Amino acid sequence: MKRFLVITLLTLITPLVVSAQTTMFKFNQDGEFASLNQSSDFGSSISLSVSRNFSTGTATTASLSYVAFSLSADTNTLTVIQVVGAIPAADFTGQNTQNMALNFSTSDLDPATSFSQTCTIDLTNLGNSTCGDGPTGTISLSFTQNGVSRTRVLALGEEVTVGNFTTRIHQRSDNSSANVSGTIFGTSVSGGGATVGINHNTSLEFVRN
Repeated sequence: MKRFLVITLLTLITPLVVSAQTTMFKFNQDGEFASLNQSSDFGSSISLSVSRNFSTGTATTASLSYVAFSLSADTNTLTVIQVVGAIPAADFTGQNTQNMALNFSTSDLDPATSFSQTCTIDLTNLGNSTCGDGPTGTISLSFTQNGVSRTRVLALGEEVTVGNFTTRIHQRSDNSSANVSGTIFGTSVSGGGATVGINHNTSLEFVRN
C-alpha cells in the first residue's frame, strides 16, 4: 500500500504526454525469477525483479527492473531511481527456485539494451526537477524459498512512468514467498518481502513517451 501511494504521487506530478510512445526494448521472460518489494516508511520503497529471458538459438540473457522512491524528510523532494534492461545470464544464478542469487554490477549494462537514471523531483516547483545518470555500484542478493505461501498470478499489469519514460510489466507466474539478504548499492537488505518463482510468457517493456 505504501508503494502504491508513492506511485500515485509520482503519477500526479508527471506531465501529461500526448505524443506517440516508442518501444526502446522489450524482453520476454520465461523461466525462473526473483523479486523484492520493501518499504521502510511512507515515501521510501524499493521494487526489484530479475528474470531469465526466453531464448531460441541465441545467447541466454536475463533482465532486471529496479525502481526506488525516496521522499525527503520535509516532503519537498522526491528522488526516483530506475535501472531496467538486459543483464548477463551469469548475474542471476540458481538451479531451481529453492535458492537463487543475483550478483549484478552497473558495469554489466549495455546502453543498447538498458536504461539507468536518477530523477530529483522538486514538489514545490516542478520546473526545478532534474534527471541524470543512474547509480553506479552493485546489487548482491540471495533469495531462499521459505514455503510460507504459494500463489499463482494469472494476469498482472504494472506501469511506472518517470518523466518521459515508462516501464511496463505484464506477468503470468507461479510464485513462492522467500527470504532475502544482501546489499543494494551498499545498503543492507534482509528479511521477508521477497518472491521466487517461474514466469510464463511474461514481458518487460521500456518505452519513451
